[in-house]
Amino acid sequence: MVINGSKIKALITDIHLIENYNMDNISSVSYDVTASNALLAFNKTNKVIELDDKDSIAKMYNSIDFTDGYVLKPQQSVLVVLNEKINMPDNMSAHIRPRTSLTRLGLISNIQHINAGYSGVLNYLLYNSSPNAYRITPGLKIGQIIFEELESDVPKTLSYENQKNQSYQNEDGKEGSKIYNDYVGKVVRHFKGNYYFIENIGKDSETEEDFVEYRALYPRKDSAFWIRPAKMFFETISSTRKGNVTGQTKRFEVVEDLAKDHTEN
Repeated sequence: MVINGSKIKALITDIHLIENYNMDNISSVSYDVTASNALLAFNKTNKVIELDDKDSIAKMYNSIDFTDGYVLKPQQSVLVVLNEKINMPDNMSAHIRPRTSLTRLGLISNIQHINAGYSGVLNYLLYNSSPNAYRITPGLKIGQIIFEELESDVPKTLSYENQKNQSYQNEDGKEGSKIYNDYVGKVVRHFKGNYYFIENIGKDSETEEDFVEYRALYPRKDSAFWIRPAKMFFETISSTRKGNVTGQTKRFEVVEDLAKDHTEN
């Protein structure tokens, strides 16, 4: 059930549903989210980017402070960091919808789903599909968030905050895609032929570098569990590299068929 503006207002006060809010942005059944002074612009690259190439994905974005405004050119997309922080309880989900006023200018945005248990500052795609350039500024009402009550609370094990691949929990909106986190729970094959299970992707406490935590699916005397920097784990290699018995072009590749034992080649 979609909740009305009065309940949104009460939940902002009672459980901090929205932080850094403006009560004037509440309407009958929604809240208008606004642009902060930060955005991520896409850097153009001439190479094909693999979706598990963490380094290339990170280099796709240029963080920009647009306190004095930003000119969004025709056919250009940006990820606008929102002012508001959203704190979802376990009995609600939400989604952000495009604003009609922007759509009629040819400024297109995505529908952003927000899971029960999510907390953080989102960024929101804005695409200029028109032939005209527009100047966008901080405080722009960029979308409207609709909150829905669930029939019952989501079990704690399924709440977004407790998911292994909850890539964006407690985010500040200033990072791009973490699609490589979709590999959590997958079986991968090393180029030398052995199989591993990806347990999680974590961060170094000092450098905040991403590390992959993975488990060997074959007997080892040293350790079944390993960690490796994500940029190395997902890197591209030569199919003719020494020791590459599989001929694959990634250090680790996701596999579905475990029938062949490449280590016996």
